[in-house]
Amino acid sequence: MAASRCLASCRTMPATRILLLLITVLPLVGCGDGLAKVNGKVTLDGQPVTGGTQMYGTVNFYPANGNGVPAVGVIDEAGRYKLMSGSRKGTEPGTYLVSIAMNKITLPTKPSEMPQPKLVTPKKYASMTESGLRAEIKAGSNMLDFDLSSNPAK
Repeated sequence: MAASRCLASCRTMPATRILLLLITVLPLVGCGDGLAKVNGKVTLDGQPVTGGTQMYGTVNFYPANGNGVPAVGVIDEAGRYKLMSGSRKGTEPGTYLVSIAMNKITLPTKPSEMPQPKLVTPKKYASMTESGLRAEIKAGSNMLDFDLSSNPAK
């Protein structure tokens, strides 16, 4: 009787191991979220547009067809950005209108005042409809650099 129980448990052991392996590995692999990863660099007249403690800039992607979730990337100290759609990394593949704005933050002199932003990139680029910037996002990884001009054409 003990031998038959041992024999039965030995036969089911490989199935149990496979089941445990699947339970462990599948959450790690996942099915993917369908978002394309997007990053790049922003330059102004060939020089990196850099963020930092008194500079704050964003790269904004708006779906060209008006449907879907906009995505935002914060410009870092090296002028680089990574897009996020809410709390998720990346954005849906498709065509996007792009706006870019970098502001210098002037700290208040009085505690009752608010910090004041001053746009340092040309105003044209801060508008998705006037910037003239568009992006085609493909599935997978996308590297999109934007070279802005201090004297953009109207």
